[in-house]
Amino acid sequence: LGVGEESQFVLYAQHRDNEGSLRLILDGAAFGGSREFTNVLKNTSYKKSLIVQRGPRMFRYPPLDLVMESACEDANSHINDLTASVFDETKSASQKLFNRGAGESAVIEFVKPCPRVEWAGELKRDHHFVINTNSDDTNNLLVTVFNPNHGEDSFQDMTNDRLKKVLFFYRELGDLHWSTARTEVEDDDRKPTSVEVDFAANYAEESSYGYTSMKWKLANFVSEGTYEIKIETKCDKLGGPPDIDMSSTSILSGVIDLTLPEQYGQVLPLRDTVLLGEELVVVFTEAILCEKPFTFDLQVIIDGTNYRFDREELQVVCEGRKVGFQIDPTVGIDVEQVMGKTFTVEIGKVGVDSLSNIFDANGNAIENNVKFSKTLANINLDEASSSFKFVLEDIDCSDDTVGALADEVKEKIMLLLELDASDNNRIVLTPLRCENGNMVTTTVTLLPPSTNGGGGRSLRAALLSATTDGIKAQHSISLFNKLRDISQEEQRKRSLLSTPEGREM
Repeated sequence: LGVGEESQFVLYAQHRDNEGSLRLILDGAAFGGSREFTNVLKNTSYKKSLIVQRGPRMFRYPPLDLVMESACEDANSHINDLTASVFDETKSASQKLFNRGAGESAVIEFVKPCPRVEWAGELKRDHHFVINTNSDDTNNLLVTVFNPNHGEDSFQDMTNDRLKKVLFFYRELGDLHWSTARTEVEDDDRKPTSVEVDFAANYAEESSYGYTSMKWKLANFVSEGTYEIKIETKCDKLGGPPDIDMSSTSILSGVIDLTLPEQYGQVLPLRDTVLLGEELVVVFTEAILCEKPFTFDLQVIIDGTNYRFDREELQVVCEGRKVGFQIDPTVGIDVEQVMGKTFTVEIGKVGVDSLSNIFDANGNAIENNVKFSKTLANINLDEASSSFKFVLEDIDCSDDTVGALADEVKEKIMLLLELDASDNNRIVLTPLRCENGNMVTTTVTLLPPSTNGGGGRSLRAALLSATTDGIKAQHSISLFNKLRDISQEEQRKRSLLSTPEGREM
């Protein structure tokens, strides 16, 4: 090529309709139709860089014809478009561009990345799995995957090309090494045998929609624990970037837990006699489900009385491995009636129709209800004290002035309880606090009758019983119950006095 200092030539690619939208780049610039070159010297070599990039979908294309001819012969030349029509014959040079096959079978073929695989079914929906005692199959986990290229080939058919396997891997949380999952199939003699979970193997059945399901065998292969799982395609190695030779799903996590929760040790406190209002604690062998509303029933029956309490009527705490509760004396219990009584407790599924139970964090239910009995201590109520929170609402206050209200609060309580001056020492208040500028709070303690020299005698209170010696002194719990009843009535009348709470003995 080349006939002089001013010779001009045109290079163009003949690829007709450009099926598949190949993209050509010549010397770093897009090469869409043709490129003109000037000053092409005879007997001189020129190097040009032509990059062929595949289109968005296809990996195989018809070959390209690269043609080099004089600009005088090229009808598309911007300079010599008028002279091209006078040439009857062309002196162009052409070269067919391809990289696979020859002759009529010649093609331009790009390397396909290893086929993708995606999660499907419940694993795609939940991004998690749990195998527990409630599972339909505790020995296997059904795993479903999707072949996004099922319209072209199934995974099994792809093994005729680069694809080798589509494997299921798992590892225990915290481990670095991945293990290949196993499944059970029948061999040629129709006997069960263990093989790799390979979604491209001949024992995997892919539907026409691209879905394949196989069972991950857990029994005798995988111990209980928390695991990570993934599906990975493996192809013949070409020495390119890693994603050319493999493709992987996202990593999901799940739990295999077939161990039922059990009671651990004895109920606390260990002694048989407990105080009314004292916390009772049941400890379990593992963390239990403590989200509210609680999943378990809790029932307390006090023998020899009509008292029967469900979970909603008790103060219940559930944290980690323990369930704690106490019988709330403020719900209207006649303390004198229950002193020395035995009570029975049942936790779990109480009643034939109940759907409740004690579950561990992974949904396993306890096998048997927790049952035990304790006795309420028969204490001398005349020596017992009671404390509660006292609140005055809708009252202007400040940190500087709230202390001056102490005497007024004490007088208010004595007036409500109909106590005389001799009982003044039985009422003890913690320093008053002003909250939000309109509410005064304090903790009030009612001491036993023996606290003051006057014998703790009160005035003619409604709950007092007459004796031959005169008016009987009220113990602190009786006073508290009276104040509670007054408070509840006052609340209905929009009184400033709020319900006392948090009583302790």
